[in-house]
Amino acid sequence: MTAPAPSPDDIWALELAKARQAAGPDVPSGGGFWPAALLGIAAWARTLLFTPPGDPLPDVPLVAAMHGEISNRTRHLIAALANGAPAAPILLLGRPQLERAAFRQALRQAGVTGPLVRPFDMASALAALPAIMRRLGEGARRVGAADWRPAARDLAAICFRVMLGETHARWVARHAPQGPRTVVFGHTGVADSHLLERALQARGARTVHWVHGVSLGLNFVAGSDLGLFQCGSDARWHQALGGYGQAASLPAEPPAPAAGGEGWLVLSNLVHPMNAEFRRHGVAGEAALLEAVAMAAGSARKVWKPHPILDSLDPSVRQAIEARAAALGFSRWPAADGLARAAEFGVVVATPSTVALDVLKLGVLPVLFGGGDLDPASALAQLPLKADSAAGLTAAAARHIAARAELFAAAWTAIAPGRAPTLAELAALARSDIP
Repeated sequence: MTAPAPSPDDIWALELAKARQAAGPDVPSGGGFWPAALLGIAAWARTLLFTPPGDPLPDVPLVAAMHGEISNRTRHLIAALANGAPAAPILLLGRPQLERAAFRQALRQAGVTGPLVRPFDMASALAALPAIMRRLGEGARRVGAADWRPAARDLAAICFRVMLGETHARWVARHAPQGPRTVVFGHTGVADSHLLERALQARGARTVHWVHGVSLGLNFVAGSDLGLFQCGSDARWHQALGGYGQAASLPAEPPAPAAGGEGWLVLSNLVHPMNAEFRRHGVAGEAALLEAVAMAAGSARKVWKPHPILDSLDPSVRQAIEARAAALGFSRWPAADGLARAAEFGVVVATPSTVALDVLKLGVLPVLFGGGDLDPASALAQLPLKADSAAGLTAAAARHIAARAELFAAAWTAIAPGRAPTLAELAALARSDIP
């Protein structure tokens, strides 16, 4: 039975729990609270002093909230805005990742033209100072009593989010129109966006977290009125974990299982700065995956599709793993090819990430490589084909050939993949009771 997560309103408990999960096992405890808090205070002050003011927030029924970047946690919402509400205002979350002019230009190229609203200003920051000091005092006590503490950089980021969130709350009280509206978040569940959500809810808004990926549990716990998930399995899990008013998914129609073709395809996210194993051991995990697939595939065609972030990493990191892949006989997935081409391969191997669900929606049942530490309640843990070695991959491929349709049907039933909503559907769901 799934135990409830810390309440989103218990900000320090949830932030510390999320940091512990993200750090991975066997990571040593960090240092003291106040040195990290001073770094967070400096980042908060820089953000206030050097971020240009945003556009005013108009009194409209639909508002978006996203980080000022083009990434996995924003693309789904940007596409929906372009198709359904291109002029909707956007609340910009977190520290600016792009200059506002550059982000505005990227949005316009995608067909989104609404005002960009910075939900903070100096007056709101000054009004938030008493609450900030109380929050930091509480943080010092909670972190000091914890049996594990985040590294200084991660703890500074938590302190920054707490301070920014209190600033957001005062800004909303001063500038956000009162009355019913829907605010759709591309990502939320940490202190700054959570305190912004609570302030918006107090003004009459209903908030929606449109979740962009497959859940690992704590990473997507939040306090939105509605959590709209990528699959029914995640929605059920998060209803049990708590936090959301309602957790839901819109069922997708199952495709016919792909007949499959020749060769092996590897879909991997192991080389990624947010992957704890990559931060500790570099490309070793990716290399081990490629070596296992190469051994299982033998002389068959082998194609490797790493996470796109590989191309933005240090050249020495990229060159090292690309050289190893080439030596093992892999060709690189063409960047222009759509994921639907995965159906052309006989065996598709995926690491634990949203891409495993993406190919399932295309009729392809992947073999999950690794994932031994997944929570049994997670969607990816429901995949029937798993391996952590070359021998395991060979056995999984044989099972797939022998019972392709039956295994696909079982995976689809257990995971219940969802379809993308329209913004109108999200607004209607946010204001209804979901069974």
